[in-house]
Amino acid sequence: MAFKDELKLHFDARIAVVNVVTSEEARVLQELTELANAPGWPSSEGLYTWDVADQFQCLKPAKESFDTTREAPPESILRMIEDFAGSATFVLKDFHQVWQARPEVLRGIRNMAARLPESAPRKNIVITTPEHCLPVELKHDVPVLELAKPDALEMDALIERTVGDVGALRDVKPALRAKLVEAALGLTSTQARWVFQKAVVSSGASQLDERCIDLITTEKRAIIRESGALELYPRVESAERVGGLDALKTWLEQRQLAFAQEAREYGLDAPRGVALIGIPGTGKSLCAKVAAGMWKLPLLRLDMGAVFGGLVGASEKNIRNAMQIAEVIAPCVLWVDEIEKAFAGSNGDSGTSSRVLATFLTWMQEKRAPVFVFATANSIERLPPEFLRKGRFNEVFFLDLPTEQEREQILQVHLERKGITMSRLRFDLPKIAHATEGFVGAELEAVVNDAMFPAFMDGKREIETADLLVAAGDMVPLAKSHRDRIAQLRELVLSGQARNASRAEVIEEVKVEQVRGGRLLDKG
Repeated sequence: MAFKDELKLHFDARIAVVNVVTSEEARVLQELTELANAPGWPSSEGLYTWDVADQFQCLKPAKESFDTTREAPPESILRMIEDFAGSATFVLKDFHQVWQARPEVLRGIRNMAARLPESAPRKNIVITTPEHCLPVELKHDVPVLELAKPDALEMDALIERTVGDVGALRDVKPALRAKLVEAALGLTSTQARWVFQKAVVSSGASQLDERCIDLITTEKRAIIRESGALELYPRVESAERVGGLDALKTWLEQRQLAFAQEAREYGLDAPRGVALIGIPGTGKSLCAKVAAGMWKLPLLRLDMGAVFGGLVGASEKNIRNAMQIAEVIAPCVLWVDEIEKAFAGSNGDSGTSSRVLATFLTWMQEKRAPVFVFATANSIERLPPEFLRKGRFNEVFFLDLPTEQEREQILQVHLERKGITMSRLRFDLPKIAHATEGFVGAELEAVVNDAMFPAFMDGKREIETADLLVAAGDMVPLAKSHRDRIAQLRELVLSGQARNASRAEVIEEVKVEQVRGGRLLDKG
């Protein structure tokens, strides 16, 4: 339901006192002004605002005269509203500052919430606050509404109001205009207005063009990062950057078009998300970047460390704000890295982690916006059992130690990234892959890096198989110290709770090699 319609529903239901949580007071007043001037709103009902600086201001006069020139102390505002003989809606800006300083005002709001629905003529009170701050005394008397960030239609109207008058949209084609609007989604109306204006000035052109998309995206990335727990990740990857994991890559490729309108018309539901579980270095985070690149969707990284702010109630606010931004930007990929660390303390931090976890899990279960959640975890013993339940994730994948064949692919990817052309005369990849049994992708990348140092010192020659074998021999794989954890995680596949991210036809090879690898590691 649109905010304007939801507000009107409350008024029509005689819910007289409402708290609107928003940092955009101007948008609230615009919505209320449009509502007051629309059919179905009593023509005799006025619209007034009050704040501690400007006192009462009239947006639409009531049939009965209301003296907006009269100054009064904040604690008497509620009495003035109740004594008014006419019908009106009053918007009290930042009124939480008043009740925090004067407890009797808090009691007055509770009294008004009970009396106004029974009084005539009709009077409504809208209290705007920048964040959730209702005290416990008001939680059951005053409903809370949130003004969401502008959607695509609102953003399109905003860009017209902001730069349309200066001719910046004169020759802009619809496709480019849609890209400009999409680039700005996730910003407040004030932030978007700044970004559009800066784009026109920074581009040096008389109208918006393709260059402005990058300018808007750069500004948006900085604004979202400053807002708290979300970061608009600038870099995505192609599937060629991932060696092995063919089952996972196939799963992602099959859902490449699942966010399109054609998929909705066919009856497909938008994918909800996947959980990737495996020891560090197996490529879980890289897969999130690959998914966004493959699907050509924005990639948002949710920093769970930033979610848990220092103030009481800040964590819940941060997670709600992050989810709201993700839904506005949707379709998008929401990457939550090492999620088990965020909820590990859900039993020992006065309930904060539990509340954040409950909020996040409920959102994952109930969300309708096409936000694909890409969660990674290094262990499962710290995750609550309800986290991996079907309905929240489409699939749970286990990223095992790479097989010998996969290690060849991973080595080739890292060598080519260094600009090293592949040649069987210089590289015996099967031999190197065999020598790196138990190594994960990150360790194979480190083998390539370490092998380049002696070659560089030896007259900047090209590296060879021997260099890679020496580097591998000097490294102890992480799998040696994580053997018990890997065995525990493999039980997820054996019990059917997770799928192996490798190809189905190499699963038996994985099991055989795991046995060999365990014996090798036991020998130290």
